[in-house]
Amino acid sequence: MPPTSSKRTPSRTTSAAHPASGAPGVSGAPRVDFDPADDHTALYLALVEAPSVTRDELVVRGFDAEYVERVMDSFVHRGLARQSAVGAWEATPPDIALPAFASRLEEYASTIRASTAAITRTYASRLGDKPAPSGYDRLAGEEEIGAASQQVMALASQRVIGVRKNTAYTRYLFDRPMDIHRKPLRNERGVALEVRLTLETATLRYPRAAEVLPAHLRSGEQHRYLPFLPFSALVNDRGMAVVDIDGPNGEALGLLISTPEATLAIDNAVQWAWRQASPWQIGDTGHTLEPRDRRVLELLAAGATDSTIARRLGVSQRTVERRVRDLMQRVGAETRFQAGVLAAKSGLI
Repeated sequence: MPPTSSKRTPSRTTSAAHPASGAPGVSGAPRVDFDPADDHTALYLALVEAPSVTRDELVVRGFDAEYVERVMDSFVHRGLARQSAVGAWEATPPDIALPAFASRLEEYASTIRASTAAITRTYASRLGDKPAPSGYDRLAGEEEIGAASQQVMALASQRVIGVRKNTAYTRYLFDRPMDIHRKPLRNERGVALEVRLTLETATLRYPRAAEVLPAHLRSGEQHRYLPFLPFSALVNDRGMAVVDIDGPNGEALGLLISTPEATLAIDNAVQWAWRQASPWQIGDTGHTLEPRDRRVLELLAAGATDSTIARRLGVSQRTVERRVRDLMQRVGAETRFQAGVLAAKSGLI
């Protein structure tokens, strides 16, 4: 996170706290803390100091080329910068980009805090051979997780939402016979269910993805995608949830949860994932945009208001409002900010 800071020269000094093998700006795993003196800040300051900056210019200043590409991609994804040419970038105005980025971090932090108590209980329940506390049933293996998932679906009233990570159980699901994937989404009373799933993009690379995912869409599921999810879960509107993860040896492990506090926390996390995710279809080939519409979406992703966009593009605010409505409908967004985010994740900007 790039805070306001005085100009500094990127440091390459190693220490016990920042060993060379993990130092930012050097090939290897980047440091992921929020040290105000780290190289992410130095790189961001180098970006905002000039109208445009190139990879070669940053390499001359002491940054590693691979590191520059990786972090600049991250800045673009977060709305802090835009790519002006191959190997060249310019900063999104900080008065727009930084408050919007801070708001997204605050929303994510709030979701994590809301989930802490439930996840802590989950962690504690797997220690030793003690029985799980009331409201938590441990699940071992794909068959038990599958039975619990069917129970969550069967006892739902009208809605089931979920996230599907690339886990052992998810891979097991994709390998099931196709007639299972074609089944209507109904509860035990035969009522059709609304089912929304956010899937990890890794599932798109499964050998049977092109066959399985469309079958689920035809059965009524709604899908969106995120690059990373922390776990898999299904939550119904009757206060039940099933969570699955990979165990230490890659085995499928899970919990069936029926305590209100825990299911609410999981529901909040799943809802947050859906809002952040991007719609996508098997076989999508991408789209094109007029340069002005692309710029509108870039500014929306950065959190700009209609009046700000109108000033920057030299058009009337009425024109901007009309274009924003059209673009929101085009990318399937529910909010202005989501339109920019979905456009970025769909490769439109």
